[in-house]
Amino acid sequence: MVIGWENIDNLDDYYITYLLYKESRTVLQISKIRNKSVEDVNDDLIKAKLSIREYNKSKETKVESIIEYYLSLSKDDRLKYIKNMSEYEYENFKKDVHRGILDLQNIDDLIVLVWTAGELKDSEFLKLIYPLTEKKHSNMRRIAYSAIGKIGDKESVSILELGLLDTNPQVRQYCARYLGNIGSKSSIRILENLVTKKADFEKEYVLRAAQDSLEKLYLKFEIRK
Repeated sequence: MVIGWENIDNLDDYYITYLLYKESRTVLQISKIRNKSVEDVNDDLIKAKLSIREYNKSKETKVESIIEYYLSLSKDDRLKYIKNMSEYEYENFKKDVHRGILDLQNIDDLIVLVWTAGELKDSEFLKLIYPLTEKKHSNMRRIAYSAIGKIGDKESVSILELGLLDTNPQVRQYCARYLGNIGSKSSIRILENLVTKKADFEKEYVLRAAQDSLEKLYLKFEIRK
């Protein structure tokens, strides 16, 4: 519902009163402009405000139901859901996910939406995801770092480098892997230290991810080894 002069032909009469009111006209002025009594003008304003309030409530319910439906899907069905959206639906869905990450308290639902942010690959989510890398819940941290890596913003390099110090080996693996895609020259030194100095006690799959990323970075920066 567009409440504006450009949509005047599709609006109820009381919205004309409301639009004049939004332009800072007084009730008395509107009364003279519209040739209505002050009581009728006040009635129009009440109707308009109640209508807008009800519309906003229904809109919020719709958003919540979309997120609830999405969260009920399997991983494969979520990917299909995202893939089959129109451009308009896609943009609105990103807003819904953004709000969901801010509002959801259930850790499992939050993890799903953070994973989704990674699939959407939008840097606007990063400011919400960065703080989640410090959560006590290791799976939350793992998915947060994964989403950061998938989004692939070069501003995230230092975050992924710090993630190599995480207590969870899967988190370290994810960070090592994604540094191969967006890492800087300083990342090479950090990954080399991981491979050489921690080889005796680091998990093999972490070391393998670090080595694979080193090969990518050597090629990217034309470093011969």
